[in-house]
Amino acid sequence: MNTMLCDIADIRPGHPFRGTIAPVKDGEIHVVQVRDADLTGEIVQDEMITTNLPGKKQPDWLQDGDVLFVTKGAKNFSALVENLPTTTVCSPHFFLVRLKPKMRNKVLPAFICWQLNQLPAQRYFQATAEGSLYVSIRRQVLENTPFVLPTMEKQRQLVALHRCAVKEQKVLQQLIDNRQQQLDAIAIDLLSQ
Repeated sequence: MNTMLCDIADIRPGHPFRGTIAPVKDGEIHVVQVRDADLTGEIVQDEMITTNLPGKKQPDWLQDGDVLFVTKGAKNFSALVENLPTTTVCSPHFFLVRLKPKMRNKVLPAFICWQLNQLPAQRYFQATAEGSLYVSIRRQVLENTPFVLPTMEKQRQLVALHRCAVKEQKVLQQLIDNRQQQLDAIAIDLLSQ
């Protein structure tokens, strides 16, 4: 079934921080920034900063199954929110894509994330991006992203295949890094004599 992203999900801007996000050691709020999102569609929590938010209004906390879409910069990609602390928000450099309640039994959030990162969607973003030096994707452009909605079984298969590919990439990268460390140690040993 062919549709548009806005028929499947609601799209909101990230948390409206004013200016630079000041890190606060042992802060109450975790913040996902673009540097924490990986092109594989994962969010790397190791270096996420914590901060405190002014005011008493409750922010729009991230939920498992949300998809974060990078709106500005040379690469516009998405990352899936999974297992983040409950008091986590995203920076304004993201759009927050959240499934509509009526679509929860028809679409996997991981499938949305996967499809937004694939070549057809990426070509669409390149063709509709604004700006020459600092490229950005407007909310309406993201909402109108063409979207193919196969069966849940097909979605599960594609998501599983993608996750296997990501694991393989990590294993191969570790092998490459290990080999380079081995060669560096040999070079140091040999050339230090």
